[in-house]
Amino acid sequence: AVVSTQSTGKGGVRHGAFTAMGLHFSVIKMVQSFILWVGHEEASMNTISTALSLPSRPPSSSRILGTQEWTTLLAQKLAGKTKHQVFIFADELEPDEVPMCEKIIFQKLNQSPALFLTTS
Repeated sequence: AVVSTQSTGKGGVRHGAFTAMGLHFSVIKMVQSFILWVGHEEASMNTISTALSLPSRPPSSSRILGTQEWTTLLAQKLAGKTKHQVFIFADELEPDEVPMCEKIIFQKLNQSPALFLTTS
C-alpha cells in the first residue's frame, strides 16, 4: 500500500511524502526542480546526486556526496523524463531494492505528476 501526504510551505515550496514496500520517499517541489529523498528511515544527507535536463542532449548528472552510484543514474532518468533539475538524497539501499525503488518512483510520477512537477 502507498501512503501519501502533502503540504505547502513558505514561498510556494511544496512537500509531499509517500511510503511503499518498506521504503520512504519525500519530495520537495520547487520551480522547475525537485528534491527526492529515498530511504528506509527519515530523510538524511548520506548520498546526494543531481541531474539537469539539457536541450538536444542527454541529461547531465553527477554524484555530489556519498557512494550510492544508482542515485546518479536515477537522477539522470528523472531529469530526462521530467525536464526538471533533479536532486536525489538517498539512504543506502540493497542492490535488489534499487529496481523496485525506481519502479515505485516512476509509477508515482505517472499517477501524481503534480507531486513532483511545476508547469512554469
